Amino acid sequence: MRQLPKAIPELDGGLFVPRPVVDLLDALLIERERDLRRLPDDGASNDLTVVCELRQLLRLGGARLPVPPACELLGLIDPQAEAVSRNLLRE
Repeated sequence: MRQLPKAIPELDGGLFVPRPVVDLLDALLIERERDLRRLPDDGASNDLTVVCELRQLLRLGGARLPVPPACELLGLIDPQAEAVSRNLLRE
C-alpha cells in the first residue's frame, strides 16, 4: 500500500488536504455512490443523500479529470491478477 501524505492544519483552523488524499476521497465517494445507486430505493436513499452532500461539501463535484479507482490510487494489488502473474512466471 502506498504511503499518502498527511493533512496539514492551517493557522485559521482549516485543514490543507494534499491532492493525492483528495483524489482518494473522490474515488471512494464515487464508488460508494455507484454502489448505492444499484441498491433498491428503500434503504439507500439516506446514504446516497449523505454521499452527495459530502461530495458537495468537499467540493469534489464539477468538471474534473476522471479519477482512477481507489485500489489503484492506494497501490493495492488485485489478488486474482497476482495469482495469474505468478502462474505465468512458473512456466
